Amino acid sequence: MTKKLTAITLATTVVIGSVCFSNVSYAEPNNDLKSIQDQRENIKEDLSEAEKKVANVLSELEELNKEYDKANQALLENEAQIENTEQKISDTIDEVEALQEEIRELEADIEKRSDLLKERMSSYQRAGGSISYLEVIFGAKSFGDLISRVSTVTKIAESDVSLMEQLEKDMNKVADNQELAFEKLDDLNKMKSEQEETLALISEQKVEIENSRETLDQKQRELNILVKELESKDTNLASLEAEAKRSIEAAKREEQARKAAEREKAKATTNQSNQGSSGKLVQTSKEEKSFTVTSTAYTIDSAGGSGVTATGINLRKNPNKKVIAVDPNVIPLGSVVYVEGYGYAIAGDTGSAIKGKKIDVFVSSQKEAIKWGVRRVKVTIQ
Repeated sequence: MTKKLTAITLATTVVIGSVCFSNVSYAEPNNDLKSIQDQRENIKEDLSEAEKKVANVLSELEELNKEYDKANQALLENEAQIENTEQKISDTIDEVEALQEEIRELEADIEKRSDLLKERMSSYQRAGGSISYLEVIFGAKSFGDLISRVSTVTKIAESDVSLMEQLEKDMNKVADNQELAFEKLDDLNKMKSEQEETLALISEQKVEIENSRETLDQKQRELNILVKELESKDTNLASLEAEAKRSIEAAKREEQARKAAEREKAKATTNQSNQGSSGKLVQTSKEEKSFTVTSTAYTIDSAGGSGVTATGINLRKNPNKKVIAVDPNVIPLGSVVYVEGYGYAIAGDTGSAIKGKKIDVFVSSQKEAIKWGVRRVKVTIQ
């Protein structure tokens, strides 16, 4: 990355230099343009790769969000099931307590019936235990007593059988109720244990998803920063590329103007040879009042730094004066000349590069010189 920035800085320096000094060959700006375009191509590749990574991260985030929503929904459902199970456990506890109360009541009844049976057995043993059913009947004093004795014996026998049967039923019911209560509690405890394990697993998954999402969010932020940096560099390089292209075009125009001036000079030399006198050439040039020339612009610094023209005009003291540098063989020094796009000016300076139909207009700043560039303008000698 540092190498790229260095290359960009160098390219910037070279391009600005090529713009400021219009006499530099445009072969060098061509090389600079190629270098800038290569750098832009590299940055565009990096940008495309970064954008792909951002898209992948966004896709992963979307999948993670779906997984998170599923885990969260499962967690809510599991929590609801746990609450339902806890309610069932609470209800079962109430049922178990009711069963325990019923067991206590049954045990009390069993104890009473057992005591009653024990009492009857004791009474029977105290009576000798050998009184037969016939003895009870024939011991009656009257018919009415007989009927009463028979009825009593029958009831006692039936009562004992019923008592023992009920006693057995109660004892069995106590055992069944206790077994049922423990089975219910075992099932609910098992269910709650499984749901708590599921709850812990889902909670752990949520934490993992959160951590992954945080990592991806950070990666997305870093990639977005990288994308912005690359876009900024590409924008800067695009500006440099455009500037380099303008510089190349300006250099081309200057080269074309130079060649045109050389052709004009060669043509003038040929005319001079044909006419046999240079004086006649000057006369012809003087008679040509309006014509088109190639124009560039210069400042005090580019003129050598003295600020005094070939005719003695002090440009430092007169920075806003309209002065042009000319070829005296084409435009006489001291002439008033109207320059298209510049205005009326004094032909008060010369230059080593100002030959033939070429002029250099004086401007007060390098910015204005760059803005003027190289152009074809019409001049009229007054």
